[in-house]
Amino acid sequence: MLWTEVRDLFPDQFVLLEELKSHYEDRKLHIEEVAVIKPIPDAQEAMKELFAAKNERFVYHTSNENIIIEVRSKPMIRRKPSHES
Repeated sequence: MLWTEVRDLFPDQFVLLEELKSHYEDRKLHIEEVAVIKPIPDAQEAMKELFAAKNERFVYHTSNENIIIEVRSKPMIRRKPSHES
């Protein structure tokens, strides 16, 4: 389903989505097609669903005109081995 269709069906609310089609451009993920898993009634529930989401699932608000997600690489964490002082 296109994001414009999702926005028409679920105006001004959070939805749990699964990414179906996307592309990268300038370190940003542009999502073109999604599957709607379910609408989410409030922000607190949206936060719970976001933290539980795995793989290509994510939560987004339909007030956004497009789905564009900035991709950040995880910084490496360096620390001393525990046996050294």
